[in-house]
Amino acid sequence: MWTTTFVLTLLFFLIQLGTGFSILTIASRKFIEVCQLTKAQFVVLGFTVGASTTGILLGLLSLFVNDMWLQLAVVLAVSGFGLAWSWPNWRPSSGDTGAAAAWCVLALPIALLTWWWSFGAFSSFPYGDIGADVHWMKTAQEYADSGVINPYAAQSYVDLRSALAGSLAGTLGLDLLRFSWTYRFFSILFFLLASYAFVQGIYSTSPRKWIAFFFAATGNAVVLTTNGSLAVVSSVVFLGVLMSNSKRNADDLSTRSVLLLAVISGATLLLAFALNNNTLVLALLMAGLLAVRILNNTGKYGGLLFLGCVWPATLLLAHRGSFLFVPTVLASWLLYLAIVRMISAWPSVSIAALRFLSFALPLIIAGIVVSVAGMRFGYIPPMSGNDTFSTITGLILGRRIEGGEELFLGSGPQVATIELGRAMGPVFTICITLGVAWWSMTRPVFRGPSGAIGPQSKGFVTLVWSWIAGCGLMLAVLSGFPFLYRISTIIMSLFTITAAETFCQLLIDFSPPRYRRVMVAAAITLLATVLVVLVYAFAWRTDLPFARYQAFLRPTEIAGIVLLAILALSTLARSRRVYIYGLVGVVGLGVAVDKIGLSGIVRSYSYGALPEHTAVVSHYNAEDLEVARWLRNNLRKGIILSDPYTMGIVQAVTGAPAAYLFSNLDTVNEAVAKRTKSVVRTMLQPTGGRQRLEDTCSLIAPLVGAINSETFFQMGRADALGGMMRSVRTVTAPLPETGQPSSEAGGWVSPELTGEEAKSTIQNILRAGDNAWNLVAIITPRTIAWTHLAADQRLSYFPPAEPIEPAIIDALRTGPFPVLFANRQAAVVRIPCSR
Repeated sequence: MWTTTFVLTLLFFLIQLGTGFSILTIASRKFIEVCQLTKAQFVVLGFTVGASTTGILLGLLSLFVNDMWLQLAVVLAVSGFGLAWSWPNWRPSSGDTGAAAAWCVLALPIALLTWWWSFGAFSSFPYGDIGADVHWMKTAQEYADSGVINPYAAQSYVDLRSALAGSLAGTLGLDLLRFSWTYRFFSILFFLLASYAFVQGIYSTSPRKWIAFFFAATGNAVVLTTNGSLAVVSSVVFLGVLMSNSKRNADDLSTRSVLLLAVISGATLLLAFALNNNTLVLALLMAGLLAVRILNNTGKYGGLLFLGCVWPATLLLAHRGSFLFVPTVLASWLLYLAIVRMISAWPSVSIAALRFLSFALPLIIAGIVVSVAGMRFGYIPPMSGNDTFSTITGLILGRRIEGGEELFLGSGPQVATIELGRAMGPVFTICITLGVAWWSMTRPVFRGPSGAIGPQSKGFVTLVWSWIAGCGLMLAVLSGFPFLYRISTIIMSLFTITAAETFCQLLIDFSPPRYRRVMVAAAITLLATVLVVLVYAFAWRTDLPFARYQAFLRPTEIAGIVLLAILALSTLARSRRVYIYGLVGVVGLGVAVDKIGLSGIVRSYSYGALPEHTAVVSHYNAEDLEVARWLRNNLRKGIILSDPYTMGIVQAVTGAPAAYLFSNLDTVNEAVAKRTKSVVRTMLQPTGGRQRLEDTCSLIAPLVGAINSETFFQMGRADALGGMMRSVRTVTAPLPETGQPSSEAGGWVSPELTGEEAKSTIQNILRAGDNAWNLVAIITPRTIAWTHLAADQRLSYFPPAEPIEPAIIDALRTGPFPVLFANRQAAVVRIPCSR
């Protein structure tokens, strides 16, 4: 079974890659030569195009073709055509054999280690963390069962997994739970390929690219291909492509060309924002490719149009966060061009400005981090910039930052500091800071007799640019603006170039004394060992939230420290190749060990303290899974009502619709949550059966009466084409107690209805006869606990260990709600309001 899943996962990635190549056929192959794309960069672009395009294509096919096998056959044909057309552009040639082998030798074990510390060590099949995967798995399972993709799925983008995974599940029997495991490993391999594509743009032919790639691979913090991670990683490759084109002819690159590219990119962003629909953005991308073909044939501005329109449109198609990623990449690229011009004008006052920024920005960042730590521990009064930021979000998004919303959860300097901290890690941060300080004191800029900057100038420009750009972006992130920390991957990529360049200039470009290389290796080994022993691996205080997480990774961390010590000893060797490999290995492995240990620490930030006797990081257990599988086998037409954690696993396994929507397990609209909790409490009241049923129906009728469009479509009462053409940017204010229903909201809350009004409303929604649907409530100890929570409180991420009280089961069995299924921790009951 695992072999089948592994093969189908590989097929999943190949289909999306081939579909992307098919779209790129609209432009002639000449654009690859004009933009000087490497094979790795071309593959990353193709997959980014194909990931979302495959979902849109399957969505359109499902509207007109009922046979899922035929839908899959069409996609396979399109993908096969793209792979065949692009074969000359991505097939490994005889000259690429060595590079491909070196990449595999480095990437495969690093990918396996990354998969282990990020997921494998904390999971035990079939249990794991699928809290963020609920929506795509639900959509995929629904598609596998019905043959039609739900265009009203509660996401603001075309999820790159749901359509194709659902197609493979409905035709070839792909197990979505197993797929969520193998998919992660292939995701990491893709990110490592993207890292290589990025450093190719910085170091096209230099051996430095392998050192930079190794540092990027061992420090990789992106471990799952989602729409957001795909967009930001492809943005990094986009920056590499811009850099490779400008580094080859930086002195000849005209101001007119730079401004034209920036204007085209800005126009693309504005046009995509105005179109506000994924299908239309795909049409914009295809129109851009057609324009590239025309301009390539005439030899005018084809490359500028491709880089300014096609690549940004591709990123916008993947995720709305690209409205942030694209300007960040362009700003970084423009800063590089500005620094090149400054250096070429030596001597100049601007050089002093660069030196000032190189020292001032890190000091400001350190001051902010210290202030955040002071606020975190109560030494400094907490501050919030949400009022200031709300003026910006109000202008761009049409909404303020309110407590309890996702914008609020993603804002603030503390959140930004934590997210940046776990992306970088202390070892990498300390090493790169000390390395740049050491370089600044010992490496002057060399100039030739004519006054021109000598051969070392390229390295100087690259280092200064990456350091200032990374620090500047970090300073912006630490301002605490909502979700600005999502550019952390871009910041890490810039600092990786800084680390590689600093390392090479200090320890590779000349033969350093033995004591110097031993000192560097010993310092990194000692720092990593101290962190592992004192913080990461052992619980010196058992009351800390992360104490129980440490046991998951302790053997891996200790093994890493032993290997690190062996590599440190290799730096004593006289052979230049041996000690260079040893030094590179010490830096990379030291960062990797730090990432491993940090992964166990930050788990408490995401999930809270681990309960006793818990061996798996999971929000569901065997009882939850048993309920979900029973519902899938016995009740295909059921609308589920429960707490969001229980509904999450049930929807992921069954594809069943829910009475309300939620974007994350702990973010449910307050008004909807209040109504739902009242329904559950009323069902468990010790009042008479008939009165209890009438009270329950009067409370649940407003929820059902304004049920979301995703559920309406699943019940056969919504327009599919209209769903595909809807706006992807849903802006809804907090729901009032009364008002008009919103098709995208989790539910509309209105005053309670009379018994007859409630029954009429529910009957009108659920219908009768063969098309009848059932309202089904799932009651667990967690559901009961959820009903007693205040608006600002959250449930534990982990499932409860105690069984459901027998008195509750007895009350349900003797009440008006038929018990369809029950186990140790759950009861599935039907709410017969429509009968």
